[in-house]
Amino acid sequence: METMTVTQERVVSKTQPKVFESRLAVFRVKANFIAPYRKCKYIYLDHNKLKTKGSFIKHIEAVSTNWPNGPFYLKLSDGRVFSRFDVSGGKVSKFFKDSPITGKPYPINAWWK
Repeated sequence: METMTVTQERVVSKTQPKVFESRLAVFRVKANFIAPYRKCKYIYLDHNKLKTKGSFIKHIEAVSTNWPNGPFYLKLSDGRVFSRFDVSGGKVSKFFKDSPITGKPYPINAWWK
């Protein structure tokens, strides 16, 4: 049986639509490459976890208590990065608002405006 991901998109402004998926892929950033995190392939969310930045970070910290230290991505099914954060000691030590490479804001920021 194949699992399906529910994608909802609402246009907030002409430049950046609100995108929500209930299942996000977890990727771990290593020195030379980015790879799927095998111990936790997906994170499941609902709308309540995206109401505030604090509630989202609390949910991530609850899931990532045993993850190794380092940067992680949450990706949408179309391959775009939904959010990026650093985990240190099971806590989110740094949360990225914009991509350090492109300078564009991550789609998660549209949920908090």
